[in-house]
Amino acid sequence: MYYLGFTYEGVYNIPIATRQWYIERTTKELNRTSEQGNTQTKALHGNTPDVREMQGRIRTQVPSRLRRFT
Repeated sequence: MYYLGFTYEGVYNIPIATRQWYIERTTKELNRTSEQGNTQTKALHGNTPDVREMQGRIRTQVPSRLRRFT
């Protein structure tokens, strides 16, 4: 129930049939997105300079909060 934003008490108070429906629905949505091959992730394996450049996500300047003054 983490993905739905419920607290432990909220989940505990939901009727069992409704709780099962929420779990099945969430599982179905997660499986559907994984089958579609969602390529828009922020994972490190797709975060190389050449991949960012091909996707048009390259920065011409470093953001000010990341600049080092030595």
